[in-house]
Amino acid sequence: MNKYYLQIIHHDWEPEKREGFVCIDDLPFQPVLLERLAAIGFIEIKNKMFTANQVDRIRKLLRIRQSLGVNLSGAAIIIELMERMEEMHDEIERRRQD
Repeated sequence: MNKYYLQIIHHDWEPEKREGFVCIDDLPFQPVLLERLAAIGFIEIKNKMFTANQVDRIRKLLRIRQSLGVNLSGAAIIIELMERMEEMHDEIERRRQD
């Protein structure tokens, strides 16, 4: 009888607690997915590393992709439009305070 072992890996990684760059291998995302996101210009990977603030963008993209059923490019466009709207909202609030 063959014995099989199950190895469970839990990534308890929080991007706001780390600064600088993060290695692709340290995250629960598939490297192929990250490479595809880099190919469409959604994230920037250098030497298998990217900045920690991009992790939230990736999580948002995956949620939108799953909930709306859009492809990666469509989800990336939605995220970028949402970010632009947030920037414009922040700019309006700053101008109101002046």
